[in-house]
Amino acid sequence: MNRSLVGRLILKDLYLGRWLIGGTLLAGLISLGMMPLSRVGYYVGSVSVLCVLIVLNLLVIFQLVVSERKDKTLLFVLSLPISTSQYVTAKVASSGLAFFVPWLLLTLGCAWVIDASSLPNGMIPLAVAVFTYVLAYFCVFLAVALVTDSSGWTTTVVIIGNISVNFLIPYLMGRPAVIATRDGPVAVWTSDVLAVIAVEVLCGLLALGLALFLSTRNKNFVS
Repeated sequence: MNRSLVGRLILKDLYLGRWLIGGTLLAGLISLGMMPLSRVGYYVGSVSVLCVLIVLNLLVIFQLVVSERKDKTLLFVLSLPISTSQYVTAKVASSGLAFFVPWLLLTLGCAWVIDASSLPNGMIPLAVAVFTYVLAYFCVFLAVALVTDSSGWTTTVVIIGNISVNFLIPYLMGRPAVIATRDGPVAVWTSDVLAVIAVEVLCGLLALGLALFLSTRNKNFVS
């Protein structure tokens, strides 16, 4: 019974987010279409895809997690025969799918567009590193939204998350190894880029793991 409810909660969230997911993919595909046109097109298109994913990140969590607390829907859900840990697991699964699937498709699409066009393949590792940052940003934001309903904390995460990418890109672009390979015909995964991706993935996983641990032990989870 509980497993059935968890599955239904996941499907319910995915149903509610269907237009958001579809709209994101459409906007992302349009943005990808601009990338092979020119260097300027690549810049505008890649930044547009990045913005689309950041907006998806925010809307998924606000729609599927934050609003459920604010509207007190959470009280009803937890009155069902389902534990707090199962509820949190369902939220991580549904929110994760709603964000990760478009993120993966658009990230792979970006890499494919670069590879199939006249753009230098050396830009692929940079694009993946920046897109992985958005994935880590999503994981951290989801973790905070699951642990607390404080608007101060969620606003802080949004501000830091949106601003930090403006430091990440210049940092990557300024690495000597990246400068030497970014305009080349082959995608070279330098140690700098791999280290950044590894840190991003680790931060995202740690944030979600900590959220699962804390939320299931929070006696005021529904307050």
